[in-house]
Amino acid sequence: MSKGPASRFNIRSILKGTVVYGSIFVLASLLGNLWMSRDQYSGPVPAVVGDALDGRVHRVNFFSPDAPRVLYFFAEWCLVCKLQHDVISSVNQHEPVLGIAMQSGSTPEVARYVAQQDFEFEVINDPAGNISQRFAVNGVPAIFIIDSNGQIRYSTRGYTSWIGLMTRIWLAG
Repeated sequence: MSKGPASRFNIRSILKGTVVYGSIFVLASLLGNLWMSRDQYSGPVPAVVGDALDGRVHRVNFFSPDAPRVLYFFAEWCLVCKLQHDVISSVNQHEPVLGIAMQSGSTPEVARYVAQQDFEFEVINDPAGNISQRFAVNGVPAIFIIDSNGQIRYSTRGYTSWIGLMTRIWLAG
C-alpha cells in the first residue's frame, strides 16, 4: 500500500483539528476564568491581618520589597486546591506567595495540613472567612497577583497553570 497524499492529508487533518480544538479549549478556559473571577475585589490591596500558623497575629505590608506578590486563597477541603498546590509551590520559587487558608479549621489543624502539603510559603489562617470576604472570594482556589504599588493587577478562580500565573506576574511586573 502506498502512503502518499492520502497519508499526508490525514496528518494535516489531525493537526488542524488539534489546533482548532486546542484554541477553543484555551479560549473557553480564559472566558470561564473571567466569568468566575468577575466579582473578586480589584484595586488597592485591602489590609491582610490574620493568625500566622505560629500563633502570632500577622499584618502583611504589601509595600515592602519582599512583600508577597501572589495571594493564594485555598481550603483544606477543596479538591481543586490540592491540584493547584504544586503549581503555587513552584511559583513560590520565583515570586513570594502568601497563602490564606479559608475556612479550613483551627490554626493547629491548618498548621498540620500545611506541614503535610510541605508548603514553603507563609500561610495565614482565615477560619471565619473575614479576609476572604474583603477580597470577595466566593470560591477557591483564588489567586491575586499584586504589583509593586500594592495594586491587584490580576485575579483568578479555579485551577490556573504555572505558565498562566507566571505570565500574569510578568505582566504585573
